[in-house]
Amino acid sequence: MGDHGADVVIEVPGGPTVLIQAKSMALVNTEAAQRLRNQVVHSTTPLLQVVVAPRITSAARDVLNEAGMGWLDLRGHLRLVGPGIFVDTAVAELSDPAPERLGVIGQVGVELAALLLMQPWKTWGVREAADAVSRAPSSVSQAFSAMRAAQLVTDELEPEGPELFWELARHWGSARVDVASLPGPGRGRDNEALRLGLDDVKTTTGWALSDSVAAAHYGAPVAIRSDHPLDFYVPDRSTLRRAVHLLGPATSPSQRAGQVRVAPVPAVCERRVDGADWSTEWPLAHPLFVALDLAQDPGRGREILRDWTPTDPVQRVW
Repeated sequence: MGDHGADVVIEVPGGPTVLIQAKSMALVNTEAAQRLRNQVVHSTTPLLQVVVAPRITSAARDVLNEAGMGWLDLRGHLRLVGPGIFVDTAVAELSDPAPERLGVIGQVGVELAALLLMQPWKTWGVREAADAVSRAPSSVSQAFSAMRAAQLVTDELEPEGPELFWELARHWGSARVDVASLPGPGRGRDNEALRLGLDDVKTTTGWALSDSVAAAHYGAPVAIRSDHPLDFYVPDRSTLRRAVHLLGPATSPSQRAGQVRVAPVPAVCERRVDGADWSTEWPLAHPLFVALDLAQDPGRGREILRDWTPTDPVQRVW
């Protein structure tokens, strides 16, 4: 009997000879495992196909198991199932341990995830995305790799369902500061110093109204009082300090007229929505960023998101 291209031959005492054909890969995620499953060669010989990789995700293992394929995760686990043989056990780690970078990693990862979710229908290249977020292509490539490894984006760098949104929500947020008053019309120099950006909203950078009040303007099912404090994102820390100085810090919740905080990503204050279209004088944060704010409340906020689908052209990504 020939070896039929086998890489390893196992003689089972009192049983058949098991021929193993091994395939080496750098990473096996769900998509890779599904491709391998579709490539399984059916043969009358006891040929067992085994994939070997430094990392095989848990979901990918399930796909391989269902396909009857064996696998060796070099981090320390071997599974072989064939005629007269069953092995499913921990083994010595065969690869040098390296810190895994999975998911939304660092500030570049946060900015990149926000970019993808704002335009989930668009296919991005690394260089185009790097230009869009003003980051080095090498940093963006690493961020994409970490998202791909966590199955948050496809091989075409498109968001993978709502998973990317909820992963970004875990990294979202910045410290809020209560202020005693709000800026308003007719405060020439003060408004200029605060960088409100009330003129030509769609092409300038400035303050963006977010959270519950913005969600209400967008038609989300949120119940708020008419005097609910306004929550603003500002472009940077210097603007935040200037706002607290000019508007005054609120010494108690009852004195709070609003809150200000630094935008987690520049796009919040650069890609605003004209509030005049939504019956408010204030520019609004993009619905994505409003949704990320709501997602911080594991109770009521997530209930609101469940029942909120923004109007076109914004696409629901949660």
